[in-house]
Amino acid sequence: MQWAEKYEQLLPKFKAHNNTALAKMISLLEDNYSQTWEIISRLHSDIQPKNSYVIGVTGSPGVGKSSFISRLVSFYSNKGQNIGIILIDPSSPFSGGAFLGDRVRMFDLTNASNVYIRSIASRGAMGGVCNSIYDIIDVMKAFGFDTIIIETVGTGQSEIDIFYACDTTLLILSPDSGDEIQIYKAGIMEIADCYIVNKIDLPNSKRFLMYLENYLDSRNEDHKKVFGVSSIENKGFEKVYEWLESNREYFQNLNLKENLRKKSRVKNYLFHLIENYLEGYSLENQDADSLKKDVIAFICEEEGNDGAKN
Repeated sequence: MQWAEKYEQLLPKFKAHNNTALAKMISLLEDNYSQTWEIISRLHSDIQPKNSYVIGVTGSPGVGKSSFISRLVSFYSNKGQNIGIILIDPSSPFSGGAFLGDRVRMFDLTNASNVYIRSIASRGAMGGVCNSIYDIIDVMKAFGFDTIIIETVGTGQSEIDIFYACDTTLLILSPDSGDEIQIYKAGIMEIADCYIVNKIDLPNSKRFLMYLENYLDSRNEDHKKVFGVSSIENKGFEKVYEWLESNREYFQNLNLKENLRKKSRVKNYLFHLIENYLEGYSLENQDADSLKKDVIAFICEEEGNDGAKN
């Protein structure tokens, strides 16, 4: 069955806000990556997308990203907002699918009728997200979520692609990280709009908060917010929620990222095309120059087809 036929079958239930139809629409995108721009274009012509607030949550493994999201989402859920959560999980080396570990940790949220959770495999993509993240966000905006929250894999200082995809980026840190802030200086510390120190129930949390605030002052970034929270004791989350909501319109209307998003989106699209092409390409009796010429010709052909469609 062609993607267009599947799309037409899914559309009525998708418009009726059926979660199963949403899941299948996302899968349709992932299974037909070369046609994603055409699918999104048709979806947006059929449904006016909502101006959803997109929040990115990043940080190294073990700092409590999933626990933080679980607590924060409860505030949004209790306010009656419809929340979509995208969890970027490491890919299984055998099946290529997501491990679903974060979804297990958010089991309490699965019973809420206004919360949707989707685990997505990173599939080897660098930057902490997946190649199809922009398309998935577009689908979820068309579905009508008020707020969309994305949790990255958690790989370290190079995990900065979340900055381009989201309106607001939250960096989760932990007092038991020691001098881990030094690790982030090269990249991930710079992309955050807000720093969340989780586990403030730990003894050295005050010292860590002071260290972080001094670090930001030294870089003249006192405009960036710092919050301390405890997922175990459920403390500090209301202040984070209030700050996010007070800045919702400001971050949504900030257009400084738009050109960067377009460039990043095109880059991901081209990389994915090349990856798919090479998977079916025989390397036998092919020298490097020949392979290079074939890949360039393939890209030009694909981009020419997309230009004709659009």
